[in-house]
Amino acid sequence: MKIYQGVPVYPGVAIGKLSAVVDDRVGVQKRGSIDPGQVDSEFSRLDAAFQSAGDALRANREDATKQLGEEFGRLYDAYLLILNDPSLRASVDKLVSEELVNAEYAVDFTLNGYAERLRGLDARYAERANDLLDLRDRLLHELLASRVADYQASDEPTIVAASFLKPSAAAKLDPDKTSAIVTENGAIGSHTAIVASALRVPTALGVGPFLSETDDSTVAIVDGKLGKLILDPTPDVLAQYERELESYRATEARLQALANSTVAKTRDGVEIEIKGNIEFPSESKACREVGAAGVGLYRTEFLYLTRPNGGLPDEETHFRAYKEVAEAMEGRPVTIRTFDLGADKLPPGLRFSAEPEPNPFLGLRSVRLSLRNGDMFRAQLRAILRASVYGKISIMFPLVTTIMEFRKARMVYNDVRDELAEAGIPFDPDIPLGIMVETPAAVVTLEHFARDVDFFSIGTNDLLQYAMATDRANPSVAELYEQESPALLRMIKKTIDVADVYGKPVSLCGQMGGCPENVPLLLGLGLRSLSVAPGLILRLKEVCGNYSISECVELAKRAMLMESAAEVRMLVRNDWKERAGTGY
Repeated sequence: MKIYQGVPVYPGVAIGKLSAVVDDRVGVQKRGSIDPGQVDSEFSRLDAAFQSAGDALRANREDATKQLGEEFGRLYDAYLLILNDPSLRASVDKLVSEELVNAEYAVDFTLNGYAERLRGLDARYAERANDLLDLRDRLLHELLASRVADYQASDEPTIVAASFLKPSAAAKLDPDKTSAIVTENGAIGSHTAIVASALRVPTALGVGPFLSETDDSTVAIVDGKLGKLILDPTPDVLAQYERELESYRATEARLQALANSTVAKTRDGVEIEIKGNIEFPSESKACREVGAAGVGLYRTEFLYLTRPNGGLPDEETHFRAYKEVAEAMEGRPVTIRTFDLGADKLPPGLRFSAEPEPNPFLGLRSVRLSLRNGDMFRAQLRAILRASVYGKISIMFPLVTTIMEFRKARMVYNDVRDELAEAGIPFDPDIPLGIMVETPAAVVTLEHFARDVDFFSIGTNDLLQYAMATDRANPSVAELYEQESPALLRMIKKTIDVADVYGKPVSLCGQMGGCPENVPLLLGLGLRSLSVAPGLILRLKEVCGNYSISECVELAKRAMLMESAAEVRMLVRNDWKERAGTGY
């Protein structure tokens, strides 16, 4: 038996075989052997990958030319020339057919070899070598994304294991065929973790190297609550986790009684609004079934990350997705966040800047990307406005750092709204406009925003990342990315206090709110609205019922005096254990 410790992402237990292995890290690809009868299917995958990569490059060229001029558009011509070179494809095909290796390895080996030979010629060729490696990454993205569907061909649910699972690949997983997710790399605040939570399956990330120790017969246990992976468990450990699984199911059945009301209440009768964070339209049904007060965060990136052939979703695609959610929520409020692309969330094969960004988390992403890509932004806003007649919709802009960014976004919104009015297309004229509070800059200047915005939503994941100067997906600095950080608590408190002064609603939709132990602390800081993964809503309703507001305030006062996240974490966990025990 071997035990691997990672970070917990979504609670629950899964027991089964690691028969679904997806390696979506674009790095050196393992040499995989294929049977002669699989050669044609590998050729088909290569056909699709080369076609998709070509389509994406041509679309990027057109966008770059339109936005920046012909000289920038020509940057993509080199990629297209290499991609369309018959000798490249012939070399890849030869490896597959004669060496009987998988398509990923053939692409990786061939283009890496070309790049090395170019580097050996002259320093002037280094940039051309980088072009080859960038093209390799594009092709591998296409091939690796297609493997997600291949590995889920079985009718039985499987544990999806990976070295690193990109958000775009995680978004393609079928929750009905996924019993758990476990990865060698990854961190709690990553967007992969967010997508995994949306799938509502037990998930542990960053457990360390284990794939080389497994095969299709390996029995595994994924403990999503503790962030553990156990390979080849002993009979005693297997029996223990089978009991845990039964206990978890019993707890879920008990909590189901709380689904009859959309209102959560503390022990002294204070109402707490608990909404759902959703990634896909189908999750709106789950929100309704657990009695969510609405959808507090509708992430819309899936529309871009799951495009089968790359490219951008059109207005009708947006409209259908938003209309579906608005109708499914039956009058309960739905807050749609405009696309939060960039950093680690980029559509396969697409790039929005002419050159790779040295630090994409501090670069062109979120609302900045929206304001630079007017056609994309306007198409989404038009669709949201059109869908607003089918429900109670609000719009939220992500990663706003200055009041001018919000005002520019609002100007685009107003322009689109006026266009629809002139065309006689119906929409709700009173859609609230809010912002995600995700940067220290927004927190310290919140009074400026409070005069203009209709509501706030605290995004603790990015807010913590930027406050602590810590890449939330980097396990090397994971010890600094702590949800109970005193710095984060003070920024949350400041946001709530300013919102209260100006009479503006404020909610919290980050990872911190999904942890039951932290909810009493947040209530003590003054928060009365949370938005979490649908699968956590019933549990948080139960948590609220175990506390009075005065007890929460006392807990928060003690926490605000502490110097470290470890102290705060010990405080809230000890208090939690006294009231709720240690079970699921």
